Formats: sequence, structure tokens, C-alpha cells
Amino acid sequence: MNTSPQVYFIGAGPGDPDLITVRGRDLVAQADLVLYAGSLVPAKVVGCARSGAVVADSAGMSLEQTHALMLETARKGGIVARVHTGDPSLFGSVREQIALLDRDGVTWAIIPGVTAAFAAAARAGVSFTVPESTQSLIITRLHGRTPVPESERLSELARHGSSVAVYLSADKAGELASQLRQAGSPENTVIVIGHKVGHPGEKIIRTTLSELEESLQADNITRQAVFLVLPKETAPQIQSRLYDASFGHGFREALRPQTWSRMAVYAMTSQGLGLARRIAAMAPADLFATSRLAEDRAAHDRVQGFERIADQVRVNFPLYHAHVFVAATGIVVRSIAPLLQSKTTDPAVVVCDQNGEHVVSLLSGHLGGANDLARRIAAHVGGRPVITTATDTAGKPAIDTLAQNRDCAIADPSRLAGLNSVLAEGGRVTVHDPENRLGLSGNDDLKDSFELVKETQAQVLVSWKNAKAEGLILHPRCLCAGIGCRRGVSRDEILKALSQVMAGHELALDSLVALASVELKADEEGLLEAARQLGLPLEFFEASMLDETEVPNPSERVREKIGVGSVCEAAAIQAALKSAPAARLIVPKTISGNVTVAICLAG
Repeated sequence: MNTSPQVYFIGAGPGDPDLITVRGRDLVAQADLVLYAGSLVPAKVVGCARSGAVVADSAGMSLEQTHALMLETARKGGIVARVHTGDPSLFGSVREQIALLDRDGVTWAIIPGVTAAFAAAARAGVSFTVPESTQSLIITRLHGRTPVPESERLSELARHGSSVAVYLSADKAGELASQLRQAGSPENTVIVIGHKVGHPGEKIIRTTLSELEESLQADNITRQAVFLVLPKETAPQIQSRLYDASFGHGFREALRPQTWSRMAVYAMTSQGLGLARRIAAMAPADLFATSRLAEDRAAHDRVQGFERIADQVRVNFPLYHAHVFVAATGIVVRSIAPLLQSKTTDPAVVVCDQNGEHVVSLLSGHLGGANDLARRIAAHVGGRPVITTATDTAGKPAIDTLAQNRDCAIADPSRLAGLNSVLAEGGRVTVHDPENRLGLSGNDDLKDSFELVKETQAQVLVSWKNAKAEGLILHPRCLCAGIGCRRGVSRDEILKALSQVMAGHELALDSLVALASVELKADEEGLLEAARQLGLPLEFFEASMLDETEVPNPSERVREKIGVGSVCEAAAIQAALKSAPAARLIVPKTISGNVTVAICLAG
């Protein structure tokens, strides 16, 4: 039995011979019968057919006639290239053709093509999807000689606010405009008309709903046109998260933007702006208000205006460590809801009424610091902090707050909720912390909530080593990595060397608190990029200070080259001493290619 396709339905693309796929062109060149819709597919598209092949225009044929030609060729052992305009699966007749081929035992395959809507969008330089405005494209047509289901009328589909591509409707501009208006589309909705896209007489016209019919009449367009309805084409410019350095994914770690150390403060009313200004004066902050309020202020006031607060929040959300709103809570909830990702990464959100009476910690109360921020703002403006997290209302400490205050990374935040519930209900949590990194030993205020134990199988394990435990693991940030490297070494080689050293000694990467090197390396781009990717500070020390540091493995060769006997070991020790009164070198100089690494324990 022949299982190889005998008939290929090939998408010719919109008309340009260069927009058929390589696979499609190769099959046309190999076929014994090339059957194409000449009313829509230019003859040049099938001009690559081999000498001796039968090339037939199907524009004047019926379904039965085209099937008879394909069946005859297939039964003789030949290959058929059935060439359709655009993509065969969209507004094509492949379904009925396939049914006849299946009936007669003829094998087939579909080769996709570029459809006119995508070609027109490319020519016009527009995008169907706009970050955080619309992520959908609806492809449809208007009712004509071939009916359209009532539920799929354009007046219903356009209500979604998505981009729409309307085919086979060039002579129905009036109805198109009418249905868009029924859907509530604004008169300034951008519409791109693609006429004979990919053909020599191609026209790409950018117009609006209010001028649609006039534009068609001016260019005498009555057929072979696709309409691209783009309601979000004029939406505020929001950067895609995919390439945003602050947006991490499986192939790239997130980097905090420069504005991350600041907070954003928003005001909706004149009275609220006065309070927002007082709050912004507490710490580094940027002030945002409605355009009306911003325009009324003096230029030196530095109030940035917005039309819609939701649009401004979408832009700002990943850029600031905290967002403070002098506004109604409902407005804030609706603005931030689509932006939330994780309690470990979401910024703090605090909401105040315009009188400053209530200061509500709304989001990221513990890890994001919203609870503490709400308390500080309330104290500053004379209001009352509103804190709703269970441990706070019960007057009990929270594990995540304790970890944050003692500069510990939380290995698995999903385990926090259960432990905090125990604390909120008055229970005690067992902790294994041999170095007293959490400061529980001798702390009478916390003895009713935490019990220090010697067993490692405690509910909380505090360790700067990679550890496996059933409980919550906290990694204190107490390890300093000294880095030495040759000129021009890449970020990836530095990160690889560091990871190998850490893994080889079972050290937790989350326990790194800083990278360090000699001042001569301050312009080493690979080293700077490595620190940025890890989100760690990079300390540089003068050669004279490093040379005075006692290390176990000094190198005369290094001294001859840069005037110091040790880089990685001495830098690791000095970085540790900068953050703690004592330092212990736990990993001596380790060479990995062009990189040397040493690890020092602070405290």
C-alpha cells in the first residue's frame, strides 16, 4: 500500500513568488500535475514547475473536475501539487477535496503557507499582539453569499477588543464599519487595508474606522483585500517582558533595574498629591499623578503624569521595590492583579486614603517589606497602619520576616505558610542553627515561638551548605567569593568556575553575599556582568591592601605581573571582614581555566 503523499495541498502565500515556502516550491518543481487557482495565485508562483509537467489553472473548474485531474495523475503514480493562495487551511476548499481523495484511497499532505493577514501586517510594520493590551488575533469574514454563524458576527467578535483580520469582504466596507461601531469600537481605531498583498499592484493603506469607507473609495478597492482591525495599535508603549532584563526565565536570571531601590508613589486627587509628596520625601521615590494634577504643578516639582493609572502601574511594577498609592483600594487591586507573579518576587504595595488615616499593607507584607513600610508611613503621616497577615495580627514573629531581617535566603518559600500558621496559633517551631545566624540563642522575646535543637531534622534548618531536609532551609548570606581572572575572560567562564567550586564543596549559591577582586580588575566586563547576573555586589580592593593580607597560597608569579601575591584568597578575606568581625577561608585558591576562585566565611 502506498503511504507516501500523492497529492500535496500547498500554501502559495499571498502572491509574491518569494513568499512560498522552500518545501512548497520544491514540491511544485517535482510535481507531474500542478493545479493552481489562477484567479488568486499568480502564474509566476508556479513558474518553477518542471518541463513536461501539466500546469492547469483551476479557476474555471468545478470540484469534480479538479478531483478527476488529481485522481488520474495519482493512479498513474504521479505527484500532484494543488496550489492554494495563502494557507490551504484558511478559507480554502481543502476539506471537501480531502474527503474525495480519502474516498478514492489517494494519500495527501498539507504544506502550510503565509496568509495575507500576516503578509499585510509585515508590510505595514504592525503587530497583532501588544504587550499587556491584547494577546489575541481573531480571523473572520463578513456575511455574504456564504453565510456566517450568528455567534461569529463581527459585531460580537470585536467586543473582545482583540485584533481582527477580516477576509473576503472588500466590497462590504459599509457593513464592516457598521458592525465595528455596534461592537463599540472607537472612531480612531486603526485599520490597515492590504490590497493585492504580494502582487505587483499591492497597496497597504493605514486608515481609521471613521475614514474607512472614504479610503476604499479613493483607491477603488472592491476585491482582494484583507482588513486588519487593530484596536490597541495606539496603546501606551509597554516593553515586552521577554527581553526585559528584570524579567527572569529558564534561560536568563532577572536583573533588578536601577530604579529598584526607589519606591513609586501615586496620587489621584489634589489632596492625595499633598500626602503623596510627604510620603515620597521619606525615602528615594518617584512621584506619579493624573495628567491633570501633573500639569498644574511647577516644572521643578517632578510629578510624572498618567492618563490611566493601570497603564502607568503596568510600566512601573517591575521597576520599583515598593508602590505606595494614595487612592481607593479597589482601583489599586484592579491595577495590580494582572501583574502578580510570586510572593518571593512581587514588590511591596501599600495603600493610603487621601487623609492619611489608614495605611494598608496590601501585598508582599513580609518578604516585600510592605508591613514595615506601612508602619513607617503611618508613623510619618500620623495615620494607623493596617496589617492583616496572620502572624502580625496574632503578635507573633513570621519566619520570612525573621529570615529577611537576618539576611537569609529562603530555599523553598512554599514551606513558609505551614510554619507561619503554627506560629500564628501559638505553637513553637524547632530550629537547627548551630552558628546562631538567626540570633535566637539568648533572645527571650522569641523563646516562646522557636526552640533551638541540635538535630538537623528540625522544622527549620539554617545552613550555608547545600542541604537536603524535610523542613524549611534558610541559607544565611555569609560567603564571600574572591575572583581572579585573566584579561578578557567571559562572564560565562567566571560563572561556570564559581558554580563548580561551590558545588564541589557543597556550598549554597544563595549564601553568597559578595564577589571580590583586585582594583586592577574594576573594568573587567566579564567580572562585572557575572556580578550583575548573580545580583551581588562586587568589591574591589587596592593591591597594597591585598598584599598585606595573610593567605595560605601566595603566588610570586602573580606578584610579578600585578604587584600582589594573592588576588582571590586575599579579596575573599577582605570582603568577609568588611561585613563581619571575623573571616575564615573555607575554600582555598582553586584554578579553573582562566579563573581562580576562593571562598571565605564571614562571621
